[in-house]
Amino acid sequence: MSKVIRKTGLGATRVHAGAPADQPPVRFAAGGRGEQIRYAAARSRFGWMIVGATARGLCWLSLAGTKAEAEDSLRAEFPLATLKRDASLASWVASVLAMIAGQMNLTGKAVEPQVDLRGTAFQLRVWRALRKIPRGQRRSYSQLARELGAPTATRAVARACAMNRVALLVPCHRVVGANGALTGYRWGVERKRMLLEAESE
Repeated sequence: MSKVIRKTGLGATRVHAGAPADQPPVRFAAGGRGEQIRYAAARSRFGWMIVGATARGLCWLSLAGTKAEAEDSLRAEFPLATLKRDASLASWVASVLAMIAGQMNLTGKAVEPQVDLRGTAFQLRVWRALRKIPRGQRRSYSQLARELGAPTATRAVARACAMNRVALLVPCHRVVGANGALTGYRWGVERKRMLLEAESE
């Protein structure tokens, strides 16, 4: 029998205990328990970049000052997952950097990495909206909330941006304050500035 949790707000979603085995998980289990994640790290102009991927696609893309910090970020996010280095994923780092440089985009000829995004129903809506913001453009949190048809959900939009696990491919760096200020960014405000400047070159 399926167990259903009804929607009770922006952060709620449906959970089916009897869902088919091939149905994508709604959310990661606490600490990534039961997940097999391959990963690779490489240096970039924005610092060290690390990518992590499940069998479904890229689930983690983080920026850090050192390789050790980058790898620690993955372990901190998924402490209960089985992690394994995979040098072949370094090609994904190169693809993401090319996107930022404008050498390809989300609908271009080059194939972007498949992503494994999991969160609440509202988070997934925000992350999909972020991926539609064109390179070189910006939105405010309130603008994004209005575009989602939830004009009073500015703070919820900001929280969803803060919970984004896949930097750059889900470009939360393109969201700024209502006055244009570069507000908080999971990977550092200075990196946010660098990313926006790179997209305007």
